Amino acid sequence: MALYKITMKKYLPLVFTLLLFVAAGLALFSINQQQASDQPETWSAFVYANGYASGAYKKTDDFNDYPSCKAFAEQQAHELGDVVWECGLSCWFDSSRQGFQCETMQNN
Repeated sequence: MALYKITMKKYLPLVFTLLLFVAAGLALFSINQQQASDQPETWSAFVYANGYASGAYKKTDDFNDYPSCKAFAEQQAHELGDVVWECGLSCWFDSSRQGFQCETMQNN
């Protein structure tokens, strides 16, 4: 019995460290699963009436693809006097930056 206690004391730090790494790995896996989106990718049109720097823009959401977003944005930009426009993929509002962030932005 005494030999068993000595052996367990020897491996206890190793077992604790291993359990700690397993718990950290499970936490990271769980966080990544929660961040994965089940929603389809959508495009948003941004039309800047006073240029990029003004912060004044008209945003329209839920385009299924880039060509439909581009057609809408070009039409809106033309109606406002050929102003600047962009289409963004999977956009969200970032409160720390007080504006919208997108995975990618295009205007070509």
